[in-house]
Amino acid sequence: MSVKTLLKNNKKLVAFLTPLILQRLFRTRGSYRYRQALAILFMGIAAGYGVLASLVLATIGRPDLIAWSVARLNAFLNRTFLGITATIQGKHNLAKPNEQVIYVCNHQSIMDIMYLGVVFPKRTSMVAKKSIKYYPFLGWFMVLSQSIFLDRANRKDAIRQARQAADDIHRKRTSVWIFPEGTRNPTTTLLPFKKGAFYMATQAKVPIVPVVIQHYQHIYDSSRHVFRHGDITIQILPRVETKDVPEDSESIEILANKIKDQMMSILQK
Repeated sequence: MSVKTLLKNNKKLVAFLTPLILQRLFRTRGSYRYRQALAILFMGIAAGYGVLASLVLATIGRPDLIAWSVARLNAFLNRTFLGITATIQGKHNLAKPNEQVIYVCNHQSIMDIMYLGVVFPKRTSMVAKKSIKYYPFLGWFMVLSQSIFLDRANRKDAIRQARQAADDIHRKRTSVWIFPEGTRNPTTTLLPFKKGAFYMATQAKVPIVPVVIQHYQHIYDSSRHVFRHGDITIQILPRVETKDVPEDSESIEILANKIKDQMMSILQK
């Protein structure tokens, strides 16, 4: 029997196997544009799911699962179709159930979201710049999932919003995830930290947990049109207590620099 006849007689099998074969072939292949388009598509799918999940999970009293489930979906899509994976070190440093912390993490590119889904905890709200609120789907989902939006251009407003977030940490029993650099930074150094996360932590008297995403420009680099598959390391460092840290600007500066130095030592290994 010829291959042509075999395929003709097994159309259902062919229809089933074709996408699986293509998925395996292109999981580690494809041009920069192709892989970038897929990554953006997956973000859109995850954000669209997030809008629906926000409505459903909020209705049944589980808003704490919204951001977590969206992050996990996006990580699954990128792992399955793009071969993007991450190894987590220090997972025991994540917050325990019914415990609140503030996670501070370095921010290399918009593609951080491909990796964060692997480690993003339950009962955690994301802090983002205010302009993201107005993005279609992504902004809608983040509003519905009770993300915290800071207007970094207005220092007084940002401090007021940080204080409100500090109150919400205990009232809503939620942790907070924030990128203290305030913008994307693809280098192997860290930009000066914005102080909002540290004011928030000292006001709420909760620990800070530093998270370091390994430099991944060998996998994704938009300036060189590089987008490969691969695994990176995400390291969760031991928590830093803030109960005895005063809320004055000098103490906050010392705390921020201490944590930045810890993260820098891991990032530059």
